[in-house]
Amino acid sequence: MSDPEENPKSNSNLIIIDYKSNVPLFGLDFLGVLDRATNVLEVKPITICNFHCKYCFVSAGDYDRNFSIDRDYLVEWIIKAIELKNCDDIEIHLAAYGEVLLYKELNELISDLRNIPEIKTISMQSNGVLLTKKKIRELENAGLDRLNISLNSMDENECADYCGVKNYNLEHLLHVFDLVLKSKMELLIAPVWFKGINDNGILDIIKYIKKVEEKGYKWPKLRLGIQNYLTYRTGRKIKKARMRDFKYFYKLLQNMEKEYKIKLRLGPNDFGIHKTTAIYPSVRIDDIRNVEILMKGRWRNEYIALFEDKWAVKVLSKEKIPLKKKIRVKFIKSSLKGNLLTAIPTIH
Repeated sequence: MSDPEENPKSNSNLIIIDYKSNVPLFGLDFLGVLDRATNVLEVKPITICNFHCKYCFVSAGDYDRNFSIDRDYLVEWIIKAIELKNCDDIEIHLAAYGEVLLYKELNELISDLRNIPEIKTISMQSNGVLLTKKKIRELENAGLDRLNISLNSMDENECADYCGVKNYNLEHLLHVFDLVLKSKMELLIAPVWFKGINDNGILDIIKYIKKVEEKGYKWPKLRLGIQNYLTYRTGRKIKKARMRDFKYFYKLLQNMEKEYKIKLRLGPNDFGIHKTTAIYPSVRIDDIRNVEILMKGRWRNEYIALFEDKWAVKVLSKEKIPLKKKIRVKFIKSSLKGNLLTAIPTIH
């Protein structure tokens, strides 16, 4: 494993999480297996991204250190999660804090997951620009069921601006959409609506979807999932873009559904999502427990620690903590609906 302090922004500084690392894949928001007490397990295998989106709520592309999970190790933890869920209609949603197409073992991972009987659906979130005819065919053959691809405007220059890149090939992405629709996979186009910024872009995307529907591609083969723009303290923000109250946001979608005769309000029932047994640790907020510092995290003040053998904990500290040191921490985040753990040191 390379030293993450030596040139932390380089691609050579990719830290591999495997059996030797001893890092559990439950507990972290940016890596591993995330459960929200439903039949959907979010899987995050990598933290690298090819974009630097102005609206990225996880600030992908800015990390001091990046991570990728060994495929066999990841599959083992997914199986552990499924056993704890006691559910036979699991959806695996590949949703990296970055671009999942940069995960080198993606095709093999999907093939492995397809062979697990309890997994009924495999979906993937992507910006789509790295997809090619060959890659789409490989994903289809591996067993991917649905591609969720982001698109925030039908104007190429606006897309480049939102994504923080110099060039954005919109024509290529639209060709990708066509190839996906001709495959066995479903396509969900997922724009983010930045209030006051891409209002016209959202309308243009709706009109584009209507034209594609005229070719015979209907729900659920083709879906449009407009997302409400939200900001987070640790994420990047688009200047002048305003957040909408969710009630008002869904009212706007309802009005556009009537005007354009298209389904826009998506909910759990549209994806077969239902509540299941939650995977959660035996701690609550303000509990003080012992953890072992395993390695540094994405940021200078972030560490990954081991708790009770099967939980990873994100430990935030302004002071340096020696690796392998066992310390007392106070948990500041513990969720029954997100199996995420964050803590701060009490003493070093």
